[in-house]
Amino acid sequence: MAPTPLFAAAVCGVLAGFLRATIQRRRLKFPKFRRLWLVVLALLLMLAANRIRLADPVASAALIFSQGLPLIFAWLNRRQPGLWLLGLGLALNLAAISLNGGFMPISPETLLALGLPPESWVIGQRLGMTKDLVLPGPGTNLWLLSDWLISPARFPMQGAFSIGDVLVAAGVFWVLWSAAGHEQASSANNEVSV
Repeated sequence: MAPTPLFAAAVCGVLAGFLRATIQRRRLKFPKFRRLWLVVLALLLMLAANRIRLADPVASAALIFSQGLPLIFAWLNRRQPGLWLLGLGLALNLAAISLNGGFMPISPETLLALGLPPESWVIGQRLGMTKDLVLPGPGTNLWLLSDWLISPARFPMQGAFSIGDVLVAAGVFWVLWSAAGHEQASSANNEVSV
């Protein structure tokens, strides 16, 4: 997943949750999640696939697990606000990755729109040590679920991302926003704690 929508959702979710808690005189309280270690393991796998030079079959397996493990986490915690939306995004990403050789497809047109010159990538090959595989539209399974959305040029971290990434980011925002809806602050202590 491109960090752009997830990072923006996390920052906005924390700020919105804190503001909501302050206005409503509530404390930020995150739910107790089941099997949170699945998310930690998934993040480690994604970092390994994107930061360490791994053989493509190993990297693709790591990327598939990095989507599948948090999907299990989302299912186990599906009654928590926002987790079903996050899970839906992960499922869409997992489908696109699984049906395209274990990597997220990205088109040459998207790479050109991001300013990456053609000599820096090869159609049919992984884009450096990223999660992306360069595929033309006709060669892409579930093209609509690939990395084809582009953040605005003015955004601090420009990149390409998928519809699934947008849903994951919306789920993260919802989880953080909902943290302010729990536990009324005591009348003796109207301070908001984080």
